[in-house]
Amino acid sequence: MTQHELSEIYKMFKGTGFDLLFGFLLTFIEAFLPILPIIVFVVFNVNAFGLGFGILVSWLGTVIGSFLAFLCFKRLNHISYIKRLKTKKHVKRLIYFIDRRGVTPIFILLCFSFTPSALVNIVVSMTHIRKGTYFVALCLSKAIMIGSIGILGHDITTLLHNPLKLIAIIIGVVVLYMISKRVERNYMNTVEEDEVESHH
Repeated sequence: MTQHELSEIYKMFKGTGFDLLFGFLLTFIEAFLPILPIIVFVVFNVNAFGLGFGILVSWLGTVIGSFLAFLCFKRLNHISYIKRLKTKKHVKRLIYFIDRRGVTPIFILLCFSFTPSALVNIVVSMTHIRKGTYFVALCLSKAIMIGSIGILGHDITTLLHNPLKLIAIIIGVVVLYMISKRVERNYMNTVEEDEVESHH
């Protein structure tokens, strides 16, 4: 979904009282469907509602959506699909790692916009992390992620007239992507190392 398409839909709701609900639902639904572009939604919200309010609406949507998704998947742990998912080697490694290391690695991963939060919600729902602990981690990590995207994407029209700033932001996004993938890879490697140690 592009910014233009979002703008056209937003115009339908503007002035009706449902425009804020529309902005909220964008990031709320993304928590269940990882294929949706969270960056596009946050940039749209900060340009539609202003920096502070746009960040708040986006943050509320993604936190509430992610936590509800987590609770839903936790209740569905007994169904056959989730049971089969738990038997997959990489999922078992990640569950074991989170149970041993706690919420810190999840907090770090969720700070990056490139981490598929919907998949994280599923995996964390299979661990022994307490609901309250995960909720706090969601609130803090999503505040960092949404805040950084909002600040970078605010008043996007000025970026088109300031190529240096646009280039700097693109470089920043690429660097964040590389860091997020490196962190993810390092944590998975740590899981494998822990498994090797546990067999000795």
